[in-house]
Amino acid sequence: MKTLNVFKEKLSLFTTPFFEATPACLLVMVQGNIWLATTIHFQNALETGLITGVGVFSLSMLKHHWFRNKYVVAAITGGMCAIADFISHPTHFGWVSSEAIVTGAFTALISLALNFIGKKLFLHGKDKLTKT
Repeated sequence: MKTLNVFKEKLSLFTTPFFEATPACLLVMVQGNIWLATTIHFQNALETGLITGVGVFSLSMLKHHWFRNKYVVAAITGGMCAIADFISHPTHFGWVSSEAIVTGAFTALISLALNFIGKKLFLHGKDKLTKT
């Protein structure tokens, strides 16, 4: 049973950044107008999310204690997303790395927001389950 929990934890260290970086990249690429998104945009966003997920997962293998602080997790996820965005496709606005920096910052904000919302929902749900 413990092995299954470790596997779920490690898998979430890939899937969570993937699902945070992919929509952030897509929204920044089309500058907030989702109706402009094409299949190329979706492909670039998925590639960025994949690279981000693999990067965060790889870092977790080296220094797992970094992942105890939500702000460090957000910074790592945002930084890896910025690197992934820079690698995966050229910028759609500004200078060479401006889109990558904006995408990384947006991903870090998404990571923090989901952390706060998830904690609130989890604690609220836990309280409802324990009260009889």
